[in-house]
Amino acid sequence: MGTGSELTFKNEKMRRLFWILLAFVFVVSGCKKLDDNYRQFVGDGEIKYVGKADSLHIRGGDQRAELSWLLMSDPSVSSYKIYWNNRQDSLSGELTKTENVDTVKVIIDNLTEETHEFQVFLFDNEGRTSVLSSIVARVYGPRYRGSLLNRLIGNSKVLRGDQLELTMGLAEETLLYSEVRYLDINDELTSHRIIPNVEIDTLLNFPNGGSYEMRSAFKPDSLALDTFYTDFELFETEEFAFVENPLELSFKTRMVYGTQDNQLAILVSTDFNGVYEKEDINAATWTDITEEFTLSSGGDDFTTSGIKELEAYMEPNKPIYIAFRYTYLPDAGNPRNWMIEDVLVKTVLNGMELGIEGKDVNIVVVGETDRDVAVLGSSGRITFRGNTGLRDQSLVTWGISGPLN
Repeated sequence: MGTGSELTFKNEKMRRLFWILLAFVFVVSGCKKLDDNYRQFVGDGEIKYVGKADSLHIRGGDQRAELSWLLMSDPSVSSYKIYWNNRQDSLSGELTKTENVDTVKVIIDNLTEETHEFQVFLFDNEGRTSVLSSIVARVYGPRYRGSLLNRLIGNSKVLRGDQLELTMGLAEETLLYSEVRYLDINDELTSHRIIPNVEIDTLLNFPNGGSYEMRSAFKPDSLALDTFYTDFELFETEEFAFVENPLELSFKTRMVYGTQDNQLAILVSTDFNGVYEKEDINAATWTDITEEFTLSSGGDDFTTSGIKELEAYMEPNKPIYIAFRYTYLPDAGNPRNWMIEDVLVKTVLNGMELGIEGKDVNIVVVGETDRDVAVLGSSGRITFRGNTGLRDQSLVTWGISGPLN
């Protein structure tokens, strides 16, 4: 007969064996249920899935999105189901597989304006499913559209020949084009597109004093499904009175001696009364156009100024006056000598030349002088220079043309 300790040891051994057997029963039972659940996908011991949505792509649009994918080699695929909004919403459809690689495109409408995740499953006729294919994309809508601004127009200029020149502002990165609409000189509606890299464009057959409207088209990204537009914005233009015979100006200059800068200026006026006196000159409005020309920087050779059209400074039925002004200021350096020759005024439309020779220039000196400060050469050259003395006094010398039109 065994002792009490031997009996305790055997009982403990039996309890361990009991719990091991019980755990084995649960495992076998669980595997049996799992096997029953997935039996439809099992063949020869391997799970069988339908071919998945291959190469899944998406294009976000205006409260909608387009999903596309490829159907590869699985001929059993017969339908699809797409989930989004945490599987609160879904869309199903039928598929027909051909012998080729097929492309499936599905558009989902009425989406909220936010970022969505889309999950795609494919099925066969027996209800077997593919593995998950998923993709994330942003969907756009009223908030995005409300953030868009029409491209700015920096300036508009009426040109001869029924044309309007537009100077465009900087283009947004997502801008596709700007659309301009107007009634042309034949009263026909004309539409014109201005692409982002164009800074200056011209509207043809545009009526003088007409109006136009413009909107801008945007794509939020290169793959976006839809194009978004700003509202049309109306622009008015003023009727422009063209000068009947516009002029252009050119000349040559040479600078020598001295140190004072900015002594020579070129100016124009349309309200000068033609009286060559200090008071009358000061009473006129003179526009400084010096920066429109290239002047001598010194040396032995004359510098060609380049040609400048004067139409922007002219008024219809009024003459224009051209002036060369030489200024000496005390304490600004020693006076220079400025020589001007080959002054040529020419009509733009028919090329008629209206030369200005030295004898045609009216000299007016404002200030005291101790020598001739404007020397008219026989070749038509004009030389402006300062005084020999009197360096403590300002000096202004004008050389003004007669009326030009």
